[in-house]
Amino acid sequence: MFNLTNLIYFCNMKLEIKTVVLILFFSVNLFGQQEQEMFDLGEKDIVSNIKNGKTEIVSASRTTKFLEDIPVTVYVITRDQILKNGYTTLVDVLKDVPGIKVSQPGSGIEGEKFSMRGLTGNYYAKILIDDIPIQPSVVSGMPIAGQLPIRQAERIEVIVGPASSIYGADALAGVVNIITKTSERPVWAQADISLGNYGTSNINVMIGGKVGKKKNILKYSFFGSSAKVEDMNIKYDISNLYNPAVYDTTYSFLSQPYYKGDSTAPKMGDLPAKSGQVGFSLSYRDLTFSYTKMWRQIHSSIGQKTNIYAYYDPTNFWGENIQRYSLSYKKSWKKITNRTTLSYLSYRLNNASTFRMIFEAGDRGKLYKYAASDDILLDEVLNYNINSNFELTGGFSIQVSGNLPKTNDLVEPFEKSLYTPFSTEVNYHDPLTGKFGINPVNFYNVAGFLQLFYKLNKFTFVLGGRYDYNSLFGTKNNPRLAIMYKIKNNLSVRASYGTAFRTPSLYYAYSSLAYKDGDGIYYRTVPNPDIKPELFYEAEIGLRYSYKDKFAADIAIYYHKINKQITNSLFYLDTLLYQNATNTGNITTAFVNDENSSASLFGIQANFKARNLINAIKLNTDLYITYAKGEEILPNNFGTLDDYRQMPRWMMQFNFDFSPWNSLLFIFQNTLSSKWKKRFYPLPPEQMNLIGLPTDVKGFYTLDFITRFVISKNLNAFLKFNNVFNAHYGGMDAYAGNSNLIYNPQQGRNFQVGFTFRME
Repeated sequence: MFNLTNLIYFCNMKLEIKTVVLILFFSVNLFGQQEQEMFDLGEKDIVSNIKNGKTEIVSASRTTKFLEDIPVTVYVITRDQILKNGYTTLVDVLKDVPGIKVSQPGSGIEGEKFSMRGLTGNYYAKILIDDIPIQPSVVSGMPIAGQLPIRQAERIEVIVGPASSIYGADALAGVVNIITKTSERPVWAQADISLGNYGTSNINVMIGGKVGKKKNILKYSFFGSSAKVEDMNIKYDISNLYNPAVYDTTYSFLSQPYYKGDSTAPKMGDLPAKSGQVGFSLSYRDLTFSYTKMWRQIHSSIGQKTNIYAYYDPTNFWGENIQRYSLSYKKSWKKITNRTTLSYLSYRLNNASTFRMIFEAGDRGKLYKYAASDDILLDEVLNYNINSNFELTGGFSIQVSGNLPKTNDLVEPFEKSLYTPFSTEVNYHDPLTGKFGINPVNFYNVAGFLQLFYKLNKFTFVLGGRYDYNSLFGTKNNPRLAIMYKIKNNLSVRASYGTAFRTPSLYYAYSSLAYKDGDGIYYRTVPNPDIKPELFYEAEIGLRYSYKDKFAADIAIYYHKINKQITNSLFYLDTLLYQNATNTGNITTAFVNDENSSASLFGIQANFKARNLINAIKLNTDLYITYAKGEEILPNNFGTLDDYRQMPRWMMQFNFDFSPWNSLLFIFQNTLSSKWKKRFYPLPPEQMNLIGLPTDVKGFYTLDFITRFVISKNLNAFLKFNNVFNAHYGGMDAYAGNSNLIYNPQQGRNFQVGFTFRME
């Protein structure tokens, strides 16, 4: 049985290799007598419902539906895919989803990034764990690393397109729902351990089962993970990309007190990153209680200019801790099903988080930040299944949030005890800037939604809408309509239309940056609580075809438009609030809605899957092709851009796998992308081209390779190579600001070797 000391050690997040080995050892002894099934390396990409051969999803309508009955674009990544491909982060998963572009790394503040149809998913997609939102209200976008329960997932559902009609704000690009594993088996366990170059290590463990008899059964699971890299492989192209003289032709950086290096190359230290989680879930009858603690930490200079930010200090980081508690009650009465969920989400930025500058600032060039939020959410969903063809789903949610948005630069770590949840005053006073940048604010959001699901002969209709009232940002109504016509059982066409909105993050509404300037203060960015939501709509038509279990195709054509974009623009200072300002003409910047800006995108997504092309080796292939053409009216009256920022015109993903023997599997994942436009435009594009500022990021090709070998029924060995040809290429811009590098370098060649243990 489990040693209590080891269990406590595990729950305190001391997830070192020796801990996982001990847990795994005890698991084998405890569960070793159970009859097990072999880990099937020949699993289909979509694991089917055992009874009727259909895949079930919940994210598209808030109730369980079969994939073939959903008239919107949906992708399901199953547990076997996750284990087979060695995914450890959410962006690992999304990298292999059709049409999604990723950035690893992305930035210090948001971590890894992904883009869905040109929209940055960290900002514009709703990310859920077991149908419960996981993004804190105070962050700019969902921070992503290895802290999310990817290895613990039963499946991951990706709904592409606006879903604000049922999920509210931030569901413009779509919804990503991580459904964690449950099982009816008395006992089960899984674990992974891997090591790689650049000091890379990954550990994952999950143990569960059930005890009791008849109706008095308690289901339980305990899980944890730890991921670490001592130095990300992104330090290349030093003479061009990192050369500070490229960004400062006056060479004034050489006279700065904390610059290290020579005139063309800065000193580069280790650029580490680490993340992890620990948690448990308990289910008794109709009640489920879960707790998860997640943490992430990454070097904060990632993607930023070397004539401003230092790269030589490995202790310079941005990191946060997120804790989530949830209690769910689900009950069914004949045709009615009710689910009530109460959750609490706590976010705390590590108060030692810093930006390391090369000039005199703060603590010898170190500038500290702090932020905190507490979100309480009550979510009620009621489903009335009138008959097999007619269903009504409705519900409401109430969210109450307390926030301390990201502070101004601080000369020393913020004393965490000064802020308590939901307080409106913070006893903090900077000797220079006073309370500037200290903006505690509370808000609430009340919402209700109703959706109809109706099947009439060969037609399927989904019609719904949602009403949101936010105490800071007002009222929003968002409808959705989707129709599908089944020409045959294996051939259908669909059309959908929906609207969505993005509520401004308090990260932007209360963005604050000021510093000493002579005898006064220069206010570079000031809060603007009058910022309003961005508005979005999208229309899509699609075709879905399958031939037995051998071939499948899905083609979608879409058009979307976003208005009133949130952008950092010039702003007039209120001289009564900022009496000691040294700003010329009382001009500063703030995040505002640019009333004249808009961005529209037309795209075609074609996906093809073939299974067992050569039966002898179980050859499977996937081909995803994306074409997109957009147009933007740029903010700040910078003119029209005959393209859509951060969206390549062409993108192709070609994956194939085969098993020459039952015990051996090879997987090849190819990605090819054309160039795309950068995110940040400090000037009109013509002027940028005239003075030599880059407006494009070059296209790229990468190959990832995985091989797995079955050692026994329960144990696999694997080898994973990412970026086999060591391509040097750029990802999505780290930030929408003028401190970005020419391009955001992505990780070069890296590999991992390890073992996967699975017993269920």
